[in-house]
Amino acid sequence: MNRHTAAGAAAVLGTTDVLVVGAGPTGLMLGCELRARGVECTLVDAAPHIDRRTRAVMVHAASLEALESLGLRDAVERHGVRQERISFHTHHGAVHTVEFAGLDTPFPYYVNVPQPEVEEVLAAAFVACGGRLVRGVRYNSHREDPSGTYVEAELAGPEGRLVMRAAYLVGADGASSTVREGLGIPFPGVTYPMSYLLAEGQPLHRPEPGASAMYIGPGGAVSLLPLPGGAVRVAGPVSSQSLGRGAQVNAAEFAAAVAQLGFGDTLALGSVDRLAHYQVHERLADHFRVGRTVLAGDAAHLNSPAGGQAMNTGFADAAALAWRLEALCRGAGTDLLADYARERRAAAADVARTTGVLGLLQDMRDATGADAQRRVREALGGVAEAWSQLYTTYGRPADAPLPRRETHRLDVGARLPGQVPPGDHHVLLHHPAVPAPLRALPAEVADENPVQQDRLTSRQASWLPVGAGAVLVRPDRHVAAVLPARQPDPAPGAHRIHAEASL
Repeated sequence: MNRHTAAGAAAVLGTTDVLVVGAGPTGLMLGCELRARGVECTLVDAAPHIDRRTRAVMVHAASLEALESLGLRDAVERHGVRQERISFHTHHGAVHTVEFAGLDTPFPYYVNVPQPEVEEVLAAAFVACGGRLVRGVRYNSHREDPSGTYVEAELAGPEGRLVMRAAYLVGADGASSTVREGLGIPFPGVTYPMSYLLAEGQPLHRPEPGASAMYIGPGGAVSLLPLPGGAVRVAGPVSSQSLGRGAQVNAAEFAAAVAQLGFGDTLALGSVDRLAHYQVHERLADHFRVGRTVLAGDAAHLNSPAGGQAMNTGFADAAALAWRLEALCRGAGTDLLADYARERRAAAADVARTTGVLGLLQDMRDATGADAQRRVREALGGVAEAWSQLYTTYGRPADAPLPRRETHRLDVGARLPGQVPPGDHHVLLHHPAVPAPLRALPAEVADENPVQQDRLTSRQASWLPVGAGAVLVRPDRHVAAVLPARQPDPAPGAHRIHAEASL
């Protein structure tokens, strides 16, 4: 309960381990991850309730794995539609398909589920497991204690000024992040020169089962995303036109714009429930961390809507941040936030690179011959892997090709797709042919006693680097260290082995 220190003074919301500003998908997912680890967490959001407009839609396999570990995947999927492929249709009749069904995961698909439904599931779970969610409260500013031991945030609610003290602060408050602006962190990038049009409603013709699609005309393109209840979303840059912020689009204008793409009534809507237009931005914060404050989700990075990466990249931020905040709250001596900022900024840049499809769409428009269409199919190789975010590897060169299942390697920084034993700490996974658990542990986790040990699946073991017999996997499913297949008996007094990289 709020208390007042003196007449006219700020109401004190109290203290918490982690204060998260922003109760969108990223903030809520982080809250659930933290509560699963026993970390006290408070989420505040300026909006009094969940925004019911459909924004992000796709939930990819890596996010489904994370939701499964929290026991929330079924609840999310109940509000969505499973999809196994994306089909790219060109105006000259070519069709190129990206298949998700062969991904290395118990969930080889993606789910089209409206963002408000995802937020509703996460918010209920967060509160049910002891999280504190305060809506209608706006973040104004914060200061870090001179001794560097806590953050004090100034907030504003219906009753006036509020103050909350936290060990750590996370800005997950969206593209117009007040936390990021307050920290003075630049947010450079580009705004696409054309407007994207969006309509949701009941289609005139039912779409292909199990597939979302993109339709590419001479001067524009739209995606067709099946939604629950038989509805669809049709959205994209249908032309090079840029609309003003206050411009209105009616159903007839939308229909005419889509019709000029050249697909007849394939994309026609029998009824329209929602019309909108928006600008697309690609932006990346110069840095993700200042002292005890970090950025996550859209506050840190904005990407093209292609491939539905925004919500999923925020979920990956949450997974990368939660275990580090837990370790810090329990007294970890290393600066894990700097590692988070470095890894996730590079990953967000990689997402932007692999989802920038305007060039690829132009290649599809131009690919009228067999050789050109073959090159397009080759360019699509690895798209399912990249968009699923199952095969993300930290430390990849900025110009690295798209990830491939057959060439994935469990080097340090690589994500381990597939089943991973549940747990809040590091787990040592060894080759299924290794007859006994490994005795020595990397120095970085020697204090985690005992570290859980288990076996890799045969498929996971096929990704081990040459000479490796085990990998130490972090709670966010990324490899912390690679261990040799054979370990010599430790010398007298020695009890730790060398890891190939720090955590």
